[in-house]
Amino acid sequence: MQLTVGELAHGGAALARVDGRVVFVEGAIPGETVEAEVTHKRKDFWRAQATAVLESAPTRVDPPCPYFKAGCGGCQLQYLAYAEQLAQKRQVLHRQLERAHLEFPIDRIDVLGMADPWRYRIRGEFHVLRRGGSVSLGFYRKHTYQTLPIDACLIHVEAIERALPGFARAAEDPAAGRVAALQFTWAPGTSDFLWSPYPPGSADPGFGARAAGWIPELNLNDDSIGIDDAGRHFRVRPEAFVQVNARQRDVLYQRAVALAHLSGRERVVDAYAGIGMLTARLADHAAEVIAIEESPYAVRLGELNMQLNGCGNVSYRRGRVEDAAPGLEGNVDVLVLDPPRAGSAEAAIEGMANLRPQRIVYISCDPSTLARDVNRFCAAGRYTLVEVAFVDMFPQTYHIEAVVKLERTA
Repeated sequence: MQLTVGELAHGGAALARVDGRVVFVEGAIPGETVEAEVTHKRKDFWRAQATAVLESAPTRVDPPCPYFKAGCGGCQLQYLAYAEQLAQKRQVLHRQLERAHLEFPIDRIDVLGMADPWRYRIRGEFHVLRRGGSVSLGFYRKHTYQTLPIDACLIHVEAIERALPGFARAAEDPAAGRVAALQFTWAPGTSDFLWSPYPPGSADPGFGARAAGWIPELNLNDDSIGIDDAGRHFRVRPEAFVQVNARQRDVLYQRAVALAHLSGRERVVDAYAGIGMLTARLADHAAEVIAIEESPYAVRLGELNMQLNGCGNVSYRRGRVEDAAPGLEGNVDVLVLDPPRAGSAEAAIEGMANLRPQRIVYISCDPSTLARDVNRFCAAGRYTLVEVAFVDMFPQTYHIEAVVKLERTA
């Protein structure tokens, strides 16, 4: 069927309409006319794949990755010029804010893109594909659980790409038959390389040694590695969250600290603090930082990292934010939160809002849950949304990272 598509939706597909029904068209750019094949039909919408471009947008480019053209699910936007990726993502973020009844002009949304939007991921997870006696690593094909074998990936750092064949060969041993996926993390500027199997504990004792024999230039570790951030050193384990784009992590955290507007006298709550990379930056400019984190592994690692970096004004509270925040005593001047993709539970929003901080800095990797949560903070005129920045942590994909600032009004 022939379709002319409109705006880009969150998820990377462009919108079209057929007899009043919404059709999400993948592989199309707003304004293009395409030939499309329907891939999924649901009661309220259809999904389709562009099979030919009849009228091309001037922002269309040839995807440089052969696996993108083969249906790899790792990237969604390689056919869109990078400047247009940024513009479209800003529009998606703005529409999500509008849908949550948050008025904020699109031209006031700062866009912080990358000078070079490739080779940015320092962490990735690869599925293990066994065929006969050989093993390949790869990503799922779009909308499937079928693994597409790859031996190169343009959005991962070269250290991870170099490791793929060695780990694939290590997985060929029958003793590694339970390994279904592998996670890799590289410490920028070093040869230190962290690997972890899934399911946990599925790799045999000799797995790492076999892989190391094929990639002697990397220092393999299956426990933890050290990653530097803003002149500090942090221990990172496989189960600990770390921003996968090290270059943009610095941009994001610099902007978050600037929005917190700290003078050195404030009492700050850092919710969903993880292992403390942002916490340590906040501690440099605050009198006290209270870090709330649910994961016991992240708390132990965070406390170690605070000791390693001399952050004596940081204390960790282990627990869910909705449980820990109401128990805090004393005034809180600034709240910083960086929740997972699902956002904050409504009880957590209320617990944090009841601390009555003057300023809230919210970091999000999902614009829909960001908009929902900001709307809840702003309920009954408690807070006002005053600044929004889109930090492109995930070029070539539809994912959107944003940081916003709220100020107390009541």
